[in-house]
Amino acid sequence: MSHIEWDESFSVHNREIDEQHKKWIAIYNNIDDVMAGTDTSSLTAITSKSLTEMHDYALDHFKFEEKYLEQLNYPELVEHRRLHRDFENQIYNYTREITDGRLILNTSLLKIIKNWLLEHILTEDKKYSTFAGEDIPSQR
Repeated sequence: MSHIEWDESFSVHNREIDEQHKKWIAIYNNIDDVMAGTDTSSLTAITSKSLTEMHDYALDHFKFEEKYLEQLNYPELVEHRRLHRDFENQIYNYTREITDGRLILNTSLLKIIKNWLLEHILTEDKKYSTFAGEDIPSQR
């Protein structure tokens, strides 16, 4: 696979959320590196750990982002929240299947994750960025 390289087209014009997206992309890129450089005997343990890290980070990021969208009174918050829950469940299920030996992280699965990240940030998150119209200071 290939890394996701951050550029300004990813920006949602909120510094903290942009930094969170950069971290999330770094987690994905780490998984990509693991896939490219690990022998198959240790791949399951490493990928399970990496997907768990992605899932845990997603939970924190989604919680923060949803709070931000509430502050904006974002009209598509319910739909956006549903997209988050769907991805959380998807990553959780992949992690469980890998841990149970029913699934091997492969380029197809990595591509699904990459496509979701790109689609979500560049399409769904851009919607609230446009709605906000400016960088509103965010607080935890």
